[in-house]
Amino acid sequence: MTGKKKISPMNTASILSLFLVSMGVTIVTPAMATLAQHFEGKDVSWISTLPTLFVVIATFAAGAVMGTKVKYRTLAIVSSLLYLVGGCGPAFFDNYTGTLVCRAILGLGLGLMAPLGNALIIGLYEGQKQASMLGYGTLFMNAGGIIMQLLGGSLAEIGWNYTFYGHAFSLIGLIMAIFLPEPDSPAVSKDEAAKGPKEKVSNTVWGIAVLFCLFNVLNFPIMMNISVLFEVRNAGGAAAAATSLSLYTVAGCAAGFLFGKIFQVAQRWCLTIGYALCGTGALLVYVGNSAMVMTIGLMMLGFGFSIIMPTFFAWTGISTPPSTVAFATSILMALMNLGGFASSFWLKLLNAVAGENIYSAILVEIVVFFVIAVGFVFYNPFKAKGKTT
Repeated sequence: MTGKKKISPMNTASILSLFLVSMGVTIVTPAMATLAQHFEGKDVSWISTLPTLFVVIATFAAGAVMGTKVKYRTLAIVSSLLYLVGGCGPAFFDNYTGTLVCRAILGLGLGLMAPLGNALIIGLYEGQKQASMLGYGTLFMNAGGIIMQLLGGSLAEIGWNYTFYGHAFSLIGLIMAIFLPEPDSPAVSKDEAAKGPKEKVSNTVWGIAVLFCLFNVLNFPIMMNISVLFEVRNAGGAAAAATSLSLYTVAGCAAGFLFGKIFQVAQRWCLTIGYALCGTGALLVYVGNSAMVMTIGLMMLGFGFSIIMPTFFAWTGISTPPSTVAFATSILMALMNLGGFASSFWLKLLNAVAGENIYSAILVEIVVFFVIAVGFVFYNPFKAKGKTT
C-alpha cells in the first residue's frame, strides 16, 4: 500500500465487489441456443455482443471523469443502477428490439463500472500488494462469472426470459459501492498543471490495449458458441454448456488467487505462459468431441486469461505517468470490450470466407495465441523498469 490512505477491510471488500459483478454480459452465454430458438430468424449474437459496444463508449466516459469530476463512489452507484435496470429489463417483455435496447443500457452500466476496480487498485497499492490485489480482482471477476453463468444456464432451462433475472446479482455491487475509498490524489493539482503540459498516456498503453482487443475478438466466439458446439457434438444442452463455462471461470479464480505468487516468480514469463495456456486450451476445444475434453480446454483458457489480464494491468501501472493511470485503465477496458463487439463482425467475415464461423474461428485463435506467446519469449515488458526476475 502507498501509505497515503489507510484501506479498511470494508474498503477492500467494496473494491473487490466491483469485480464480482463485472461479467454481466456473459450471463446469456450459456443460453444462446435457447434464445436462438425463441427469437427464430433474428441474429441473437447481438444480444451477447451489443452491450460491449456501449461498454466501450461508457468506459471512455468513465476514464475521463472518474476521480476528478466525479467520485469513484458516485460512478459505482450510477453504474450499478443502470446494470440492474438494463440487465433485468428483457425479462418483463417479449420483444427482440426492446431486448437489445435493454442490453445497451446494461452495457452503459458495465462500461461506467469497468475501469473502477483496477484504477483504484493501481492508485491505492504498490509492488507485490498491488499484484496480489490485481489477482484477487481477477479471482472475484471469475467467481461472479461462475455464479452468473450457472444462473444463466439454469434459468434458461425454465424459460428464455428467466435468464435475465440473473442480473439482479448486481444489487451486491450497488450496496457495496457506498463503502468505496477514494485515492488521496486522483488528479493533477492546479499548481502542477500550471507548471507545464498535461501528462499523456504512454504509447505502450495503446499497445497493451490492442492486445486486449485482439484477445477478445478471437476468444469471444468460443464463449458465445460453446453451447452450439455441445449440441452439435451431442455433449449436452444449455445446462451442460453452463457447467463447462463455469469451470472456465473456476480455473480463472484459481489463477487469480495464485497470481500474486505467479507474478513474483515468473513475472518475465507471465504473458508467454498465459498465451501458451490459452492456445493449448483452444486446441483442445477444437479437437475435442466430448464434454470432458472441451471443458479441460476451457479451463486452460480461463487459467491463461486470468494470468494475462492482471499482468496487462501491472504492465500498465509501470508504463504510464501516475496521473494518467485512471484514463489508461479505461482505455484497456474499452478496447477489451470493443474486441467483444467486433467479434460479431469477425464471425461474419469468417462465414463469408470459409463458409462457417465456429471451427475456423477457433483455428485462427490457436495460431495467433501461440505466435504471441513466442513473441513474449523475446520481448520482456518489464525490462525497461528494471522489473525482471
